Amino acid sequence: MPNITTSGSDKLRMLLQWFADNKITYNDEAIQIVEQQNTASPLAASKGAASLSHGFGVVSLRKLVSEEPLVVIPKTAVISAATSALANIFIDADIGGNLALCITVMYEKSLGHESPWYGYLQSLPECADIPLLWDAQSRSWLKGTDVGEWIDRDQASLLEDFGVLQDLVAEYPMVFGGDCKWDCFESFLKVASLVSSRAFSVDVHRDNSMVPFADIFNHRTAKENVHIECEEMVCPVCGEAFGCEHMDALEALDNQEGASEDESESEGSDESGDDGESDEEYEEDADEDGSDSENEDEPGEELPQLVDQMGNPVASELQQDEDVEMESVDSEHSDSSDSDGGKEDELVDTLEMTVFRPCKANTEVFNTYGEHGSAYLLHRYGFCDTKNPFDSVVLSADSVMQAFTMSVSEQRAKDVSAVIRRFEDLFESRHRACGQDEDEEDEEEVHDHGHDEESDEDIEDAENEEQEELADDENAPQFSIDAPGHPDLNLAALLVLGLADEAVFAKASQSEQVFRHYFPVIRRFWSMFQDELDNDTPVPAAFRKANQDGAVKKSTVGMVSNVVYRLAEARLQLLVDDSVLGEKPTADCDSLMASRWESAKMLRSNERKTLSQCIKTYKKIAAKLS
Repeated sequence: MPNITTSGSDKLRMLLQWFADNKITYNDEAIQIVEQQNTASPLAASKGAASLSHGFGVVSLRKLVSEEPLVVIPKTAVISAATSALANIFIDADIGGNLALCITVMYEKSLGHESPWYGYLQSLPECADIPLLWDAQSRSWLKGTDVGEWIDRDQASLLEDFGVLQDLVAEYPMVFGGDCKWDCFESFLKVASLVSSRAFSVDVHRDNSMVPFADIFNHRTAKENVHIECEEMVCPVCGEAFGCEHMDALEALDNQEGASEDESESEGSDESGDDGESDEEYEEDADEDGSDSENEDEPGEELPQLVDQMGNPVASELQQDEDVEMESVDSEHSDSSDSDGGKEDELVDTLEMTVFRPCKANTEVFNTYGEHGSAYLLHRYGFCDTKNPFDSVVLSADSVMQAFTMSVSEQRAKDVSAVIRRFEDLFESRHRACGQDEDEEDEEEVHDHGHDEESDEDIEDAENEEQEELADDENAPQFSIDAPGHPDLNLAALLVLGLADEAVFAKASQSEQVFRHYFPVIRRFWSMFQDELDNDTPVPAAFRKANQDGAVKKSTVGMVSNVVYRLAEARLQLLVDDSVLGEKPTADCDSLMASRWESAKMLRSNERKTLSQCIKTYKKIAAKLS
């Protein structure tokens, strides 16, 4: 744990008072907020932990037990674009996501003491030290790493966002005033770094938000002590979970559409048909459709996810005007509802931090920012660690397509690009250490949609465009080498199909039904095969155990392994030269530069380790199974 002091600065005292004023409560007999004298501790990072909160952290005063509630945060206390004074402007301008939240935070900071969140905002650092804000020398240390590749992309994207902000400021000059340099890109980047490193996804209405107190807990990879919990599924328009006029209107519309469909079908049925029975069926279908639609929208994955919780009831900012009406409705049902009903009411309006993993007394209490590798953590939060089971190294789309060109043909590379585009939903990136979804083992219900209306020339032109665009599309599926040293499951499965002979590839790629059945089967084989290898099972035995249903041939696995280790070798070449690091800056002269240097060195080491292990493992597999 970093050196700490409990004396309390003015910032901390003001923050604690703001917590009390805004009904943010915590168990002060179990935990304590402290100031850290060292927020960039290499020792902490080497243990899979990172102190991020500008000098604040949370320590335990006694032993913490599982499921023990520690902190309750009313949703009224979070900073959200959807509930801010700028909400209508964002709707009119069609601005959302992190950009809307950045502008909201800048606006609240511009109000100074007049902002309802001043007590919280004054406690934040000026910025988070993410690589995007590093100087040229510091960035040079990241050459050849994934983060080094991502910085330029981020810069271009944020410049575009900054242009949107400038248009907004020009349109509403009376709104965007105050003590804020709205026309300064550097100021915008600093706030963007705070949002990037601190925002949590609260619910489908508030989306990404700044959550006071939650961002004081520092990160530990795979060994966190607390989780954040809340009700995500609320009305996306107003934030209510039930009794909402918007959701009532949607349900009425669903019922009306169902009735219209019922009437249309009844007119086409024979006169002896049982219309009454048909009406009931359509009403049931409409109800089911409405329920499904409510559960389809979920917050984005780039941020720590929130789940159902049981917290103290605090009215949300958009519910206060309806309290009287809701109380009368509640009273009508109070006699018939059990205790669970009251608990459901509590779920809507608060976030709760509860103990997930027990914690000893007098130790730092950690949260997790998600199951992410070192590159992602450094890129997004400004730190990385050595003991990270979620490490990965991204392979460029060009290098993967080049592998198909060299191993088969240029046309095969084009065909594989088309397959990726066509079945993009199957290529969702997920580190193997996160585990696989149970439903992946179930055969999907699919429909083989033909393309009779497209000519062969149209399809060929589309494939050429898809291959050219794949490398440029930041939303395209990514392929990687994952710790401890395996190709990600999507890449391994794609190589099996993409390296197959023409007849097998044509059968799998041209039939949606075949591809959607076979691709998960191959992916499951690789998951089992890699698990066996990690358990030190000999290669031949690992293959037999993973391939009991005969999904792939031994020679195919050997061929894929040969391509995999060559891809890893090519990627490793970008990291061989550590001379870019130069001499380590002395902490006495510049502690910030020394911390950046340590992070860059650690990231380079982590990526080399993952790639080197992959080369060693898959060279061996290629020799054994080819």
